[in-house]
Parts: sequence; C-alpha cells; structure tokens
Amino acid sequence: MRIVDAHVHIWRAVSDYPVPNATIISSYSDVPVELLDDYRAEHGIERAVLVQPLFPGQDNSYVADCAAVRPDQYAAVCVVDPLSADAPERLTYWVRERGCKGLRLRPMMASEAAAFAAPHSLKLWEHAAALGVVINIVARPQHLATLHERAAQFPTVPIIVDHIAHPDPRAGVDSADFQAVLALAQFPNVFIKPTGYYYYSQERYPYADCWPLFRAVYNHFGAARLIWGSDFPHVLLKTGYARSLHMQERVYSDLPAADLEAIMGRNALRLYWG
Repeated sequence: MRIVDAHVHIWRAVSDYPVPNATIISSYSDVPVELLDDYRAEHGIERAVLVQPLFPGQDNSYVADCAAVRPDQYAAVCVVDPLSADAPERLTYWVRERGCKGLRLRPMMASEAAAFAAPHSLKLWEHAAALGVVINIVARPQHLATLHERAAQFPTVPIIVDHIAHPDPRAGVDSADFQAVLALAQFPNVFIKPTGYYYYSQERYPYADCWPLFRAVYNHFGAARLIWGSDFPHVLLKTGYARSLHMQERVYSDLPAADLEAIMGRNALRLYWG
C-alpha cells in the first residue's frame, strides 16, 4: 500500500515567537525535515505534504525549499496573510516561483477569522483557482457556512477540511454543527481529513467517542474524499506515530482494502502529485 502522510509540520526553531506554546510542540524546538525522514523510513511512508506551521508566519521558505529538493517525496502547502492587499500576488510567488502546491487558510485563528468571510478574500480564492492549488482549511463549525459558499463558488478548487473542522463528539453526529460538516459532501471538490482526534476527543487513544464521526464522514463523503495525515510532530506527544498510522486498519477493520488504500495515500497522491 502506498502511504502518503498528508498533514505534517516541520520548522526551524523560532526563539522569539510571542506564544512559544501555541501548539503542542513549542516553536522553541527544532523540528527538521531530517527527523521526518527518519519516521518516514521507519514506517514506510512514501511521500508527505509539508503544511506551513504557525511559527514562521508567511515565510514559507523552509517547507518550500524542502519540497523543491525532493518534489517526488514532498509537496508544500503555504500560507499568506489573507488580510494583506497583495495576498493574491504573494500566493502567486509561492506557487509559481517556489513550487508550493497548496494554500492553507486558518479561520480558527482570531487574526484570520474575519478575513475568511470578507468579500475581498474572493480574490485570493480566484488566484488559487487559476493557479490550480489545493486549499486546506483549519476551521471550527462556526466557519462552515462561509465554507459552503466558497465550495459552491469555486467548484474547481480542491478543498480539504483539516481535522473534521474540530467537532464536539459530545454533541453527536446529529448536532447542527456536525450536520454542517456532512452537508459539505454535496460539493464534489470538498475532502475531509479525519485527523487530529486529540484536539477534540474527550477520551484517550483510540478516541472511541470519535468513531461515530469517522463513520459518518466515511458514509457521506466516501473513501475517495477522505485523506489521512499524522499531524507530525504533535502526534508524537499525543498518540504516537505508529498508532496514528495504523488506527484506521485497527479500529475500522471492516474497511475494504481499496478504501483504506485511498484514504492512506491514493487520494493525496492524486491531489498533490496528479
């Protein structure tokens, strides 16, 4: 089975980041691509998608450079400031000049929430469509109404919703918030990452309270629109890489082999490497 880790972060230590513990692993820690290489080699990961972390801001150089050196192994997802007037031009630079294949929008961050729904953000989406990039969205349920609009407005743009939009398992599959997630299935260009369970689960691994959520997105979107990612390096302190990698086949042992192959690699290969 060809495995692609579609959600990893790497960075060089940033000692002056204003909130050092903004994520599970501090910005003060160096997380180099070589460490990721070690885990990939140990677990047979063919390729990985390098998603720009919070710490370097809009300087996507490290992920872009790592992907440029080994484009057959890595694809880079950049960020630009959506509030900036020249955001479309910055995106063009990172895609055309530096080889990035995706853009990440982060409405769950307070500094970017307003921009996500703002009319001027449509220009950034238009550029993304013209450039042929994949848009990754890290959001919460309150941002899904806008996402519904964008998915309808830009049907040619592949959209990946990170971490199932951080649902509340206690509210259940029938809650209005989670029904808004499932309603995205009407748009063929929307994909879901059933990942990052430890961000919203009320239980320890294997996060049994999230199993109904996975089943629901699997039933609504189908295996062809689900994409696995580890959330490296944060997963190392929460779940462990091996358990994250094997969770799908262990917990959902009834998945057909073809569906598991799609979720674990084939879908990401198609989106990022054609």
